Amino acid sequence: MRWLLFLHIVSVAFWLGGSATLYVLYRKSVHVASEDGAAVAYDTARSVIRGILNPAAILVLLTGIGMMMQLGLVGQSKPFWLDFMEQFGGTVALASAALLTWQMRRLSGAASATERARRWRTLNQTLAWIGAGVAVTILVVALRL
Repeated sequence: MRWLLFLHIVSVAFWLGGSATLYVLYRKSVHVASEDGAAVAYDTARSVIRGILNPAAILVLLTGIGMMMQLGLVGQSKPFWLDFMEQFGGTVALASAALLTWQMRRLSGAASATERARRWRTLNQTLAWIGAGVAVTILVVALRL
């Protein structure tokens, strides 16, 4: 069980850290005038989403489910913070993997520079909301509300 908790916490760290890193990358890419810099930023975002964020979100979800099953808490009455982590945190994890994959595909298929900039901005807003969702979940769990 401890290894599941360790894996859960490490995955949350990678998920939140990757989201914050992509936010910073977006802010930097907005100020880069060169088209090459923007292309590197898009490619990096794609790699981070596919290689870090999505696997980390799914791993958070799976390890959380595994810990609930090991403790015998599935379907049982739980304190608010645990219910919140299970329901809200699980929803954020699923939404993260689905939305980021979908938005990255739309960004990759953008036909014009204007459309690409608009989709890049939308992806950044989604990353900010996901990061906020993860942070709120961590806050509720840390305070054991």
